[in-house]
Amino acid sequence: MTEPSSATTPPEGAIEPDAAGRRRSRWVHAVTDRVPTSWIAGILTAAFLGATAAFGGLSAVAAPPVAELRAGDTHENDQFALTIERAVLIDDLTEAGITVEPGERVLAVILTAENVWTQALPSMGTSGVQAAVRAPALGEDGAAASAARLDDAVGSPWLQPRVPAEIVLTWAVADDALVGGDEITLDLRDLTLREGALVIDGEYWDSPTTVAHLTVEVRDVGSGATDETEGER
Repeated sequence: MTEPSSATTPPEGAIEPDAAGRRRSRWVHAVTDRVPTSWIAGILTAAFLGATAAFGGLSAVAAPPVAELRAGDTHENDQFALTIERAVLIDDLTEAGITVEPGERVLAVILTAENVWTQALPSMGTSGVQAAVRAPALGEDGAAASAARLDDAVGSPWLQPRVPAEIVLTWAVADDALVGGDEITLDLRDLTLREGALVIDGEYWDSPTTVAHLTVEVRDVGSGATDETEGER
């Protein structure tokens, strides 16, 4: 007696497995030919994040510790090497580009800034020294009101690569906010270099992250700040 064959004949109209695979392959190829490569990467990333979220999300990455520095210490990042030298409280410092109202004085922070990048960088603005040094105790975002060169009082100077410059950052403060001998803490922040696409073109710095706190003692020099800001070391 002949054993029945183990092979079965597919019902009429059924698609053989190999044929079905070839059809899927042709469909995927046809679709991906019409989808930009960058979209595919985005779709895959979204799918990965969605799957990860279903299993509890990405593991938290511990932030690096924030360094504690004092005046005279140098902090270097991909943009600047910054050395905060001293801080003085002054009645007025219009030559540095700041004007105060009655009941206010000027806090001036003197620092040496060296541009360690390959292109000129500003002292003011979202990619300059102003963005890298903040005084959170002195306002909502702690941004300096002005920046000027110490040697010639040029306001908002640009820093050329590998040319150190002494810069004065200034803040307007209430006349009873600080007294001589007080200490103030500054945040030193690192920015990330990014390359623009679509709307923004070229390279730019953003996403500031506080990486160090620097504490400096404040000296009150009254109205005669010339020797403190221009000559003393």
